[in-house]
Amino acid sequence: MFPRTINRRAGDYPTSGPPAQTRRSPYRRALALFMVGLLLTTALHLERASRFQPAKLAVLPGPLVLDRKGEILHLVPDRQGRKVVELPAGKLPPMVVAAFVAAEDQRFWRHPGVDFLAVARAALQNLTAGRIVSGASTLTQQLARLAYPGPRTYRRKVVEMVRSLRLEAQFSKEDLLRFYLNRVPLGGNLVGVETAALAYFGKSAAALTAGEAAFLAALAKAPTALRPHGPRHDRLLARQKWVLHRLARLGYLSPGELAAALEEPLLFAGPGKGTPVFPFKAPHWVETVLKQKGGPLAARGPLRTTLDFSLQRRVEAVVRSHRAPLLRAGASQAAAVVLDNQNLEVLALVGSHQYGARDQGYVNGALALRSPGSALKPFLYAHALDQGLSPAQVLEDVERRYRTPWGQFLPANFDRTAHGPVPFREALGNSLNLSAVYLLNLVGYEPFYDTLRKLNLINHPHRGPEHYGLGLVVGNPEVSLLQLAAAYAALANGGGFRPPRLILDDPPEPGLQVFSPQAAYIVSDILADPLARGRIFGGAQAMNPMPRLALKTGTSTRYRDCWCVAYSPEYTIAVWVGNFKGQPTANLSGAAAAAPIVADLAREVFGTSLPGEFSRPEGLVERQVCAFSGLLPGPGCLHQRRELFVAGTVPSRTCTFHQPREPWHQMPTTYAGWLKDRYTKGGEGRFRLAGFPRDLDLVFYGAGNRAVGSSPPPIAPPITSQEMGGRETWGMVGKQRALRLTYEKRLVLGNSKEFRPWRRPGPPNPEEAPSITISYPLNGDHFLLPPGAETLRLTLKASCRLPFRGVVWFVDGLEQGVTGPPYEITVNLSRGRHHLTALAPDGLGDRVQVVVE
Repeated sequence: MFPRTINRRAGDYPTSGPPAQTRRSPYRRALALFMVGLLLTTALHLERASRFQPAKLAVLPGPLVLDRKGEILHLVPDRQGRKVVELPAGKLPPMVVAAFVAAEDQRFWRHPGVDFLAVARAALQNLTAGRIVSGASTLTQQLARLAYPGPRTYRRKVVEMVRSLRLEAQFSKEDLLRFYLNRVPLGGNLVGVETAALAYFGKSAAALTAGEAAFLAALAKAPTALRPHGPRHDRLLARQKWVLHRLARLGYLSPGELAAALEEPLLFAGPGKGTPVFPFKAPHWVETVLKQKGGPLAARGPLRTTLDFSLQRRVEAVVRSHRAPLLRAGASQAAAVVLDNQNLEVLALVGSHQYGARDQGYVNGALALRSPGSALKPFLYAHALDQGLSPAQVLEDVERRYRTPWGQFLPANFDRTAHGPVPFREALGNSLNLSAVYLLNLVGYEPFYDTLRKLNLINHPHRGPEHYGLGLVVGNPEVSLLQLAAAYAALANGGGFRPPRLILDDPPEPGLQVFSPQAAYIVSDILADPLARGRIFGGAQAMNPMPRLALKTGTSTRYRDCWCVAYSPEYTIAVWVGNFKGQPTANLSGAAAAAPIVADLAREVFGTSLPGEFSRPEGLVERQVCAFSGLLPGPGCLHQRRELFVAGTVPSRTCTFHQPREPWHQMPTTYAGWLKDRYTKGGEGRFRLAGFPRDLDLVFYGAGNRAVGSSPPPIAPPITSQEMGGRETWGMVGKQRALRLTYEKRLVLGNSKEFRPWRRPGPPNPEEAPSITISYPLNGDHFLLPPGAETLRLTLKASCRLPFRGVVWFVDGLEQGVTGPPYEITVNLSRGRHHLTALAPDGLGDRVQVVVE
């Protein structure tokens, strides 16, 4: 056979499968699918990676504390330590916008988020140079980078570009510019153009000139390298001029405006070449405001406070001016508060002489809790008026001992003198402690505690009224100066209390009517009356400031705290003086230390204007009364005054102190001890005891006083109904002894209902108190025998409401003697438990138990 002939023309070659083109097509399809998948994966990755949260574009500003007129007091950094102030709402500052667009992104208004022309230009320049010498980031891309920071890689650059396109699709150009201008770093910890404008130039971004706006736009290029106070300050100024020329080239500045901007000097707010500075004015006030807002990290945005910084500076100067004399007197610190009574807005608050380490100046004395001394008394007197007492009431300013849960309470007046019968008005005006404690004992400390609670003056509510007792009125509850000022403002506002207001934009808190308008007006009238405080304070200039104000002082135990509060219908001014460590001053009082500062502050607050008059409410009447007794004047009342009364409380009785023919001041026997003390010093004057002879020697040292074993007292003449108010209380001595024995038998049987504390509903009436009370010692007292002694010599004292000729004393059931006014007897007590009894002629008495150890 012959071999097969093969036609070698194209297409005649044998093959073992399909053509080569057919064999390569599956690979091409696979490659195409791979590329499509890669593109989809890349797109999905870019979509996921370029997602954004709109909230992340905005920056959370730290609190910017402003005064009521918008002056910056302090800017608090945010959690990252950045200082941020947002641009105000509304139109963006045109010159700032133009400067940043000219410097960073001249085609901002035309591109979709990525400037592709700039990208191409930058790529060509970088390839030519062999390194990165030019960037092409738009303002939108820079915003994306600021919101989502990270390493500068090509991958992140692509993600940034995609995110910018998405941002432009969702937000307007103005919104994106606002986000960017609020986030752009401008040196150190300054973020945002508003922040930088305030820190560098002391003005808002809207007030910047072309040169200042160009300065910030130039700084944004490299805020760390080109910092104004750094070594490259000249390079920064050169770039600023470049930005100005760019503004002119783009049409934002005319040639004349460009020339003016180039010649314009940069006036920095801080020192040197542009060190950024934010003020820290009124530091104690700033801390107070931030504390109310929950702390610096909780507060946000601008806080427009009630403070008037112009007034604040004057108040600070006044407080500092008193530093030297106070230091010489042992007081190292002072604090002051000024309130606007209309809205309870705090206009000024000074926490110390100077904010700093010296004398613990960082402590805020306006918020520190201290003992207010007598500064709480006006609230007791207003409370008493609302309980039905009359402003003509005569209060007993005599020495007394009181039982408290913590032991004996022996109050004393500031001048260490008991003033006897004192009118309500003078007792408050002269801040007499004995009268105030007597009044509190009369009205009860539980309801007064509730009054102080309503005034926000109880800072430890877990301590009930029993914890403070009668000490409520002499400063036992610690309060702050700001709290005290707000409580006094309640008196200025007709008895309505509202908490002090610190932030203007916060809604005012609802008020609480604590006192009646009538009681608040009467107390304010007393505190503004110079004659009412003349007994103790005389004509002291500081206690009678011009302009005329309602004024009250307070001094705590051992002269630790000195207070003074003055108020008018418009303002309340409060001052504290002392030492933050609690050391006593050199016998400084509120009148001597705090009142002079208040007087100086009043001149700053009122200037040449005069304070208004308190608005007199309805329901008040005026009557002429005896200046001594507060009762309707009789023929013997040579001294009279006009007094205010709540309708229905005008006294109906004629004065019993003064008799028609011989004007003796006839007083109840509760003043017997006080009168005897004055008599022994030759100062009894015309004071006499009602129901007793005018001869005080006979009253105090006559036959009415005898000891056991001496002759019995003579039969005393009956007391008339006029002397005793219509009640016969004295008879034959035999009758007295019979009543006495009957009462002693009751005591032995344990019937002690007569010894229950006096309590009654409604307005208190001193005439319904027990007729006799052992004033010393008090029930439950413990005494220690002197070293080497077998007995204790003790003087027993009783207080009688009625003019008893004599009181019989018993020790453990054994009669010790009969004493007339002031019903005192000295006995010897051996070691052990003793029952002491005082028996009055009316058959009633009092008994206490003491222990001698």
